[in-house]
Amino acid sequence: MGLSIHYSGILRDKKLLGPLMEEVKEISETLDWTPHIIDDKGLKGIAFAPEGSEPVFLTFDHNNRSLSPMNILVKEIYDGVRFDKELMFTTSVKTQYAGPDAHIAIIKLLKHISAKYPESFTLSDEGNYWETGDEKILYAQFKKYEEALNFVQKSLQDFTAVPGETASSLAERIEKI
Repeated sequence: MGLSIHYSGILRDKKLLGPLMEEVKEISETLDWTPHIIDDKGLKGIAFAPEGSEPVFLTFDHNNRSLSPMNILVKEIYDGVRFDKELMFTTSVKTQYAGPDAHIAIIKLLKHISAKYPESFTLSDEGNYWETGDEKILYAQFKKYEEALNFVQKSLQDFTAVPGETASSLAERIEKI
């Protein structure tokens, strides 16, 4: 649980990957976000992570589709039964612990990149900043998520195991909370 950004895209042309990587590398270094070049398991691209954020992957497969290395590791779950196979091409990044300023910077970078390199790009922002550009709305969303996380933490703080409890009864007790 935590405020996240979900995105996917397809590069217009494989030749754009090099310039995209170079531009993101330069921006990442300027912002003190250590960039990591990825060229492994059929993926090529770049990743970076602001402090407190999950990694932002701008990595692509041989068909120019964005694809997170994390989704390759768990690709078996995208079998069309448990999860839609197309979800494999959606990358998610949790920014909850990085804070609103990092979230804004990531969104601005993705807006810039999405206007320049892909033939298609979709993004869902749980902070609603992508859609609105309104920092007040984003800060309110961060506050809601923080309150929800604090509630769960407080509720589970004194949660103790019951001797002989089954997984099912434990799940029921957690669900009631």
